[in-house]
Amino acid sequence: MPGDRHPGTDGDPLGVPGTERLLALTDGVVAIALTLLVLQLAIPELPAGTNPDSARALLHQLTDPTFTSLLAAYVISFYVIAQFWLAHHRVYRLVGGHSEALAWWNFAFLLTITLFPFSSELLGRYPDNSTAVIEFAGNLLLASLSTTLVIAVARRQGLLVSGADRAMTSVIRARGALTCAVIVLSIAVAVVSPVNAKYVWLLLILTSMASRRAGRGLSTAQGADETSDGDGDGAVEAG
Repeated sequence: MPGDRHPGTDGDPLGVPGTERLLALTDGVVAIALTLLVLQLAIPELPAGTNPDSARALLHQLTDPTFTSLLAAYVISFYVIAQFWLAHHRVYRLVGGHSEALAWWNFAFLLTITLFPFSSELLGRYPDNSTAVIEFAGNLLLASLSTTLVIAVARRQGLLVSGADRAMTSVIRARGALTCAVIVLSIAVAVVSPVNAKYVWLLLILTSMASRRAGRGLSTAQGADETSDGDGDGAVEAG
């Protein structure tokens, strides 16, 4: 519809938020989600009659599996949300316009982020329960899909910046596909072994490293091409 898509980054008279406002909202929601994660780490209570000054008793409570499971879930979730925030900003570097559809997909991404405090605590309280592991993995899958679909929607509606070519968006889509594949694999493993399913998530670190390396390689290649073109034209355009 006319007026649904806008090339600028500021808000428009129709009330469709610009990319700057979407990013500001996203940053705020992510910050709140990261803060809420720590609330699952309740201070452990010492057994009745225990000397409150006993370092050994407190250390025992802090190393109890009940607490360490929550702590591990907190660390995993913090890292995951941070990675999705970075991925979200990488995607929006390629977005130069805005539309209502893009805004709704951004809200879909925020929905998945706000679910992580719940998913994290559920995983921390029931670390060996397949339902808890699958629920957390499902949260990961939805967050990854919503991030990847943002670039697809922006490209379909012609909202990408002029320098965003097919190769750059392909790197993002490839990373999203690899991430989703790893998460789906972990869900399948969780049906049989919830403990081993969590080890599958370590592959996400490898996919992240591989995609960053591919992105750097692409940027280097494009920089070399621009320099070559600049030598021929007598001018080099800064990226």
